[in-house]
Amino acid sequence: MFVLIARQCLLRYFLVVFLVVFVIIMIIGFSIFTTEDHEVFINEPILHDEPDHHEAGAADAIKESIKHPIIMWWSKFTGQKYEERVCGDVTCVFTEDRHYKNHPNTKVFMFYGSDFNVNDLPLPRKPHHEWALFHEESPKNNYLFSHADIMTMFNHTCTFKRESDYSITTQHLPTLDWLEDTQYLLSTGTKNSYLDELAPIMYVHSDCDTPSDRDTYISLLQKYIKVDSYGTCLHNKDLPQHLIDPIKGMLHKDFLNLVARYKFAFSMENGICDDYITEKLWRPLMVGTVPVVLGSSKVQDFLPAHKSAILINEFKTVEDLAKQLLFLNSNDAEYEQYLRWKKTGVTNKYLKKVMRDREWEAPLDGLPSDGGINFIEGFECFVCKRTHENLRLLKEGKPQKLFQASLEHYGCPMPVRFNSLGQRVDSSDWAHEWHEKQKIAKALRYYIDRGKNFTLKELHEFKYTPD
Repeated sequence: MFVLIARQCLLRYFLVVFLVVFVIIMIIGFSIFTTEDHEVFINEPILHDEPDHHEAGAADAIKESIKHPIIMWWSKFTGQKYEERVCGDVTCVFTEDRHYKNHPNTKVFMFYGSDFNVNDLPLPRKPHHEWALFHEESPKNNYLFSHADIMTMFNHTCTFKRESDYSITTQHLPTLDWLEDTQYLLSTGTKNSYLDELAPIMYVHSDCDTPSDRDTYISLLQKYIKVDSYGTCLHNKDLPQHLIDPIKGMLHKDFLNLVARYKFAFSMENGICDDYITEKLWRPLMVGTVPVVLGSSKVQDFLPAHKSAILINEFKTVEDLAKQLLFLNSNDAEYEQYLRWKKTGVTNKYLKKVMRDREWEAPLDGLPSDGGINFIEGFECFVCKRTHENLRLLKEGKPQKLFQASLEHYGCPMPVRFNSLGQRVDSSDWAHEWHEKQKIAKALRYYIDRGKNFTLKELHEFKYTPD
């Protein structure tokens, strides 16, 4: 019996040893394989003009008779194969078809910021090729555009910054009539009646641990005042099942009615940058709830009235903000001053002018507008008109206009975090990414300006040395 048991134990021992050795060999082998594969990748020259499925006809495309300037979306963004469009009194061809890259009438390459890829650029850049940047999204998506070395490579820009060539700061605001609408507005007394089941303030975010560090701030604030958090970030309250979808749910009338029941709603962007303003601000304003804002330092310029939102930047500590919210929550007359504009209408003259002057329309309730142009079409025609203007000057023997973007057309500050008092301090994981993109921007600019090929490894290890 003891001999049998001993044999079984010995067999189990050898099986365990075999499995351990096998796993170790597999791990080492995988590590070697992936490391070697990665090393080959980062040392290979980047194929900036890698052919797509259209490239077989590129030679014939160069010979095509096209009388209008070609504006090519280098990013696969609009789905345009070939469109001749009239922009006022001029016409341009808009396309994503890269086999027109070397056509003599190709004048501008357009890029969508979130898809801008250093591995895939129309290089070497020719003297007559201009670059245009469309980037309406958060700085979180691509910190390359927070640096002058990148931004000054572009000739035309369409961003949320008011300084950009074709500004779309109010991209998420359909109309002033929509903003002034009172269909969801509740009396302060009605809002007070909901305080038995709801907190004074709501927080709805499912994009957690963002560069703005908003989750940290909410965690600190919850020590002083109750916050209902419906998203996956700091979740403590459930949405009805039909409102959980992050896109459809946020546009549903039931969700808007829910927001309207709260006295305050956090309007906190995932990235901090001047003029970066999203529906997180406009939605509570529309339903008659006071937004508590963390975002653009210049947001006051776009508020419907001077007293219509509470700005976190105006409070020294998170405790100071909590005291103000608690004060307003218990003093109806003071609270209602923030909603007076809903009865008198928008009083901000600058916001009125911006909305009056913009030629494009923003979607209403998530649906495209009837008639009118959207800001993408508007920017395309803006670039088309600029291109024709320079072609006319060239034909007349006059100097052409030099269009060049600056850092102010997008550049966003380095992300910082909140300390235990709710004050902004340096150092965060996102700050590291911001600095890394700064290095890549400098390297990319160096190689592009000199028409040199480069590898990803060279980009990441670049150290500037004068030629």
